[in-house]
Amino acid sequence: MPTIKDVAKDSGLGVGTISRYLNDKPVTAVNKRKIALSIKKLGYERNELARGLKTSRTHVIGVLIPDLTDIFATMLVQAIEQYAYENGFNTITCDSRGDDNLEREKISLLVRRDVDGLIVFPVNEKTTSEAYGHLNVPLIMINSSISDSPFDSIRSDDFDAGKQAGQFFYNHGHKKVAVISQMCNRPGQLRAEGFFSVFGPSPDRSLLFDGDFEIEDGYRSMQEIMKMQDRPTGVFTTNYYTTIGVLRYCRENHLEFPRDMSFIGFDNIGAIPVLGPPLTIIEQPIIQIGRQAVHLLLQRIEHALVEGENPVEMLLKTRLLTADSVKNV
Repeated sequence: MPTIKDVAKDSGLGVGTISRYLNDKPVTAVNKRKIALSIKKLGYERNELARGLKTSRTHVIGVLIPDLTDIFATMLVQAIEQYAYENGFNTITCDSRGDDNLEREKISLLVRRDVDGLIVFPVNEKTTSEAYGHLNVPLIMINSSISDSPFDSIRSDDFDAGKQAGQFFYNHGHKKVAVISQMCNRPGQLRAEGFFSVFGPSPDRSLLFDGDFEIEDGYRSMQEIMKMQDRPTGVFTTNYYTTIGVLRYCRENHLEFPRDMSFIGFDNIGAIPVLGPPLTIIEQPIIQIGRQAVHLLLQRIEHALVEGENPVEMLLKTRLLTADSVKNV
């Protein structure tokens, strides 16, 4: 099915211009004709239920998360719900279970429920960005890093998060540090890239351990690291679950930080603050991400702005919380 971006490409006009045309806002006669011809040529159909921003609001926001069992997602939803409630809005939260098709079904369901706007933590940010340009319902994307997305987006500054960790190791004399990340995931890529950027133009990529953001991946990677003949002096994990996996392996094998290995983890949430000695760790501003997502969405709703009209990309700083898990070498 053709999207608003297809119409924009075919007509040679911007997505914002197409949105204004579809919402009966002022567009020049020349552009009207171009858009009408492209719509006819492509067979583009408006979603009449979602067309335009409603004059009578429901004061309900739709929230779509890829995995509600994920502690990051749970805390994010709590922040969204709280700030929405403080501003007179209720929320309907759906779980896409990491499935693109289910994500599409849930978004269609939320639009049919006449939500005033959507906050989406996408399964696949590129697919989501391309698939929902025709909705004409304000949509905020969380953890999206697509530069030409028509939607507002908000996320942690993942590259800088990795760079902070890398700089801390470097300042303590470490030259060989393993990174456990997920390279098919954009945040994972950026965190690893930021980390390695500290160690010059040609860092040792053999120190990158790629997997999913799961406890088992942290555990397995740590097993492999400890079997290396020329072991690294430190380890950096780029998400909560791989951090837990590393901690579990070390506990079972009686390894201590920084005696046996220096370590920087990620996400100071859940069980991490109570598992063993304090860690040097990257902390994401989860509550702030949720509140800012609602704030951006309410601005769109209040001013009747839909996708494509001056989209905002907001990067929020992470914090490096220092403890005694990294030693000088």
